[in-house]
Amino acid sequence: MLVRADDRPEVVIAGAGVAGLALGILLAQDGLRPVCVDPDLPPRSRVGESLDWSAPALLAELGIQANDIVAAGMGTYKREVRALTPSGELMVGRPWSWLHRWPLKFESATLHVDRTRFDGLLYQEAEAAGVAFIEDRVVGLDLEGDRIVGCRTRSGRCLRSDWFVDATGRRHLIGRALGIPRDEWGIPRLSLWSEMVAPATFEGTMLHLDGGCEVLTWAWEIPIAADRQSVGVVIPLTRFRALRGAGATLEEIMIQQLGRFPRFRALRATELGPVRARRYRPFVSSRMTGSNWLMVGEAAAFVDPLSANGVTAAMRHASEAANVIVNHETSPTRTPRRLDEFERRARDIADVYNLGIEALMYESSIRLTLGMRWASRAYVPLGYFTNSLYSRLSPTTRPRMAALAVILRGFHFWARTWPIVARALAVNR
Repeated sequence: MLVRADDRPEVVIAGAGVAGLALGILLAQDGLRPVCVDPDLPPRSRVGESLDWSAPALLAELGIQANDIVAAGMGTYKREVRALTPSGELMVGRPWSWLHRWPLKFESATLHVDRTRFDGLLYQEAEAAGVAFIEDRVVGLDLEGDRIVGCRTRSGRCLRSDWFVDATGRRHLIGRALGIPRDEWGIPRLSLWSEMVAPATFEGTMLHLDGGCEVLTWAWEIPIAADRQSVGVVIPLTRFRALRGAGATLEEIMIQQLGRFPRFRALRATELGPVRARRYRPFVSSRMTGSNWLMVGEAAAFVDPLSANGVTAAMRHASEAANVIVNHETSPTRTPRRLDEFERRARDIADVYNLGIEALMYESSIRLTLGMRWASRAYVPLGYFTNSLYSRLSPTTRPRMAALAVILRGFHFWARTWPIVARALAVNR
């Protein structure tokens, strides 16, 4: 549904990814008139097929049941995560059984999804809910201090609204316009991914970890259908650039890097579909809200993909942003506090995930000290419990994650400094 020139939407959402579409659905369900602006409307190819265990409850808010996604053949169940090292050591992470019982009753299974079809489903749901779409790109913002009074599109359209939401992902529309800095984690990395025909052997995500070197390299197998797998590998950006500089194609680099793992050593390029690449570096925006605007999804924070938290974070941001905007209609005096709470929660949980993954998996001194077994066993239950508990509570009672972040930072510092202290003690003896 296209918006007419004389319409004045109550909310303008820049970006029609998961966060933007989910937010549009929730706002329309509450009777508001959102318009979503994006130059490339779904369906389209995206990466991020493995969801965490709080996803089913967030999907239910959108009127989508996890069972229906599986029944429609656009996803499979995810009940555990397996990680395999080149030496053949297998580690299995799954939710503790007692978490499924009363009184917590956390989910026992989540989903893998075919992102092209999943995003298409969200788009259809948004259209059915009454979200208006403009196939265009927002190229400028009209500001009055910290307030956005309008936005301009590439085609020359000017949109005025009460609320503006940045769901543009890496474009970071509002952040760039206002010069908002970002806290970055780790080193720049690159994902290469494709699809291959292969049956699912179990209901879960398979990770392949090469943790014996200084920089962790890892690959994934994710069953997005009964006979189709998403497969990809994550490598340091410096390595990718060196290989490209030597003349290697994307397909050659992917086959070469997957060949580090026993599972893929016999894989041929002809068994893969088109190979795609995405450069990334996890970050958390130092500011996510203003007087009448919010950032959601990857515009607000990019959580390391090893956590499988990206799509779920986008839906969670959408749920909480909708809560802020809808409740503004009934109690506008509390809106500044709600905006502060939204930003605090979004920053805290992104910080915890990025710090936890960086500390437990990527940081070589910690990984090599503890070993891949303990690092892998720690991150799955931590992520499951944190996300499930956080999503189960209402927005007004969700706890701060800052305390957990402090603990992880202390652990991070200890594990980095302990090898240095141990070497010094050994020398003095």
